[in-house]
Amino acid sequence: MSLRIALVVLVCLALAVLESVVPFIFHLRAARPDLLLSAVLYLALHDDVVEGAALSAVAGYLSDLTSATPAFLYTFLAVLTFVVIRTAGSALRTEGGVQSAAVAFGASLVHSLVATLLFGFFAGAGFHLEFAPLLWSAFGTALAAPLVFAVLRRLDAGFVHAEGPAPRRLR
Repeated sequence: MSLRIALVVLVCLALAVLESVVPFIFHLRAARPDLLLSAVLYLALHDDVVEGAALSAVAGYLSDLTSATPAFLYTFLAVLTFVVIRTAGSALRTEGGVQSAAVAFGASLVHSLVATLLFGFFAGAGFHLEFAPLLWSAFGTALAAPLVFAVLRRLDAGFVHAEGPAPRRLR
């Protein structure tokens, strides 16, 4: 396992802890920023396919561990989100800022809708959708996305800088 993969997993672990603790600190019941979704979006826009999908699965699994949903629901959604964003990636190139917030807002809305549908189907709870928490969660995710993108971009920049130019071969 490369050092970068281990560091991305550690960042995702820290994001999972923040994602779990922040709603309790601010007394948020249903609306919470989805920090791990922002990490998945970054991975979809900047990583290789296999490595990014595997790291997205790890992020989804961490989200599964910190939520009371059926097993592997968020793991499936994270990989599905990775594939969809990766497919549309040429139109969604973003390095952070307002663009990443807009992508995160839209992805959070769709992600929450699909999660609600799948949760209702697998848990037998039926389809129950509340728009206010959905919008607040998407808004929180959009606010957090530039920060998550900045952390992961800084991590990636350290590895690009450390690698330097390709070594020259002797002739």
